[in-house]
Amino acid sequence: MRMNRRHMLACAFALCSAAAAAAPALLSAQDWLAQVPPLPATAESAYAQWNDVSGVLTPNALSTKVSDGIKNEALVLARVVEVPAGSSGPLSARDQALVEKITVFPDTAAVVQKIQAARTDEAALLQKWHAELNSLEQRRIQARSALPACHNEAGTPSQASIRDVEQTFSKEKVEIAVRYLAEFQPRLEQLLAAVSPRIAHGDATLRAWNGLGNPFRKAQLAPIARGSESDALRDVALIQSYIQDISKLAARSISERNALQRVYANAKGC
Repeated sequence: MRMNRRHMLACAFALCSAAAAAAPALLSAQDWLAQVPPLPATAESAYAQWNDVSGVLTPNALSTKVSDGIKNEALVLARVVEVPAGSSGPLSARDQALVEKITVFPDTAAVVQKIQAARTDEAALLQKWHAELNSLEQRRIQARSALPACHNEAGTPSQASIRDVEQTFSKEKVEIAVRYLAEFQPRLEQLLAAVSPRIAHGDATLRAWNGLGNPFRKAQLAPIARGSESDALRDVALIQSYIQDISKLAARSISERNALQRVYANAKGC
C-alpha cells in the first residue's frame, strides 16, 4: 500500500511537471509589438503582407500569428487568480519592493485622448485617399469610353488599347498608394509614442507581479497586474489594426494590377 501511494504521488508530480512544461510562456506586449509587420513604404511591400485569393485579401501567416497570440494571452490574463486559504503572513523585503511596482497606469485618460485623435485623423486621411481613388475611377471610365472602335463586326475598341488605358490608371493608383503610405508614417509614429508608455508599464507591472513569492498578496494584486498587461496588449493590437487598415488599401492597387495582367495577357489590336 505504501509503495502504491508513492507511485501515485510520483505520477501526479510527473503529470504536473509535464503540464507546466507544455504551458507556453507568455510573451511581453513589447515582444508582440516587435513582431507586428511594419507600415510598408511601397505598394508591393504592402501586398506582401496579405494573402490574395481571387482579389480577396486576408492577413498573411505572420500577421495572423500576432493577432491570435495576443488574443490567446488576453484570455490567459482574464482568468481569475483565487486567493489561497489560510494566513498570508508577513511580506519579505523583496516582495514589498515588488508590490510597490504593481500600480495602475497613471495617464490612461491622456493616452485614450491621443488614441481617439489618431483614429479620427486616420479616418479623415483614408477618406481623402478613397475620394482620390473615386476621382481616378471616373477618369478611367471616361478614357475607356473615348477609345476608338475597331472597324469590325463587334465595333468595340481593341483589347490592346483597353489594356493600355487600364495599365496607365493602374500605375497611377500605385503611385497614389505610395504617397499616402508616406503620409501615414509620421502619424503612426505619433500613435506609437502615445501608447508606448502604457505598453512598457503593463510589461513592468506583470513582471513584478510574476516575481512575487507571497501567494496571498499575489492573488490580491492580480487584477491590477493582469489588467495593466491586458491594456498593453490592446495597445499592440491597436497598432497592428492601424497598420493593416492602411496596408490593405495600398495592397489592393497591386492585387488589381496583377488581375489586369492576367486578363489582358493575350490582348491584341484591331
